[in-house]
Amino acid sequence: MSKPTQIKEPKHALAAYLQELLLDDELETLEQTATESIETVPAPPVVEPDITQTINNIPDKIGQALLFEVAGMQLALSLDELDGIENWPEKGLSQIPGNASYVVGTLSRPKQHTQVIDLTTLITNQSSNSEDNRYILLVNNKQLGLAVSAIKHVVKLDNENVRWRREPGQRPWLAGMLMSPLSSIISLTELLKIL
Repeated sequence: MSKPTQIKEPKHALAAYLQELLLDDELETLEQTATESIETVPAPPVVEPDITQTINNIPDKIGQALLFEVAGMQLALSLDELDGIENWPEKGLSQIPGNASYVVGTLSRPKQHTQVIDLTTLITNQSSNSEDNRYILLVNNKQLGLAVSAIKHVVKLDNENVRWRREPGQRPWLAGMLMSPLSSIISLTELLKIL
């Protein structure tokens, strides 16, 4: 309630009293309205991350890949997974009996032996002509080599040019497709699981 007012004339007492009541009601109404408006102001909406945005922004972590050819297929491998490139040895690879059908042979160097696999046999279940192989891509700490017929160039993998695979399918080694130039991107982790 507001401060009492001193009234000099009794005829004005009722008017002053009513005025005081009106002022008190107005203050209470204003306070109540202010409180209600604070309570009824909607909370800011919780912004959920857009899952499609997250999915579409999958690996730019890969960055760059090496394009190469195997039996007419154009493939790409992340440069982060590549440990080196060797020319196909003039004398060929060492042969060890009892290897799996996809093993071409062993590249032997001082203090390093690398098992070389035929990607065509491994990913298509069809044997290829190993005479077409010109290079060996060293992966998995140079423990494994991928026999390839040609090396093209390095490309940047960006989200406009790559269609990443969302779910595993019949070819788990396929990480996605590079649209230009059209190439299959190899997931080395999944490829190693096939061995």
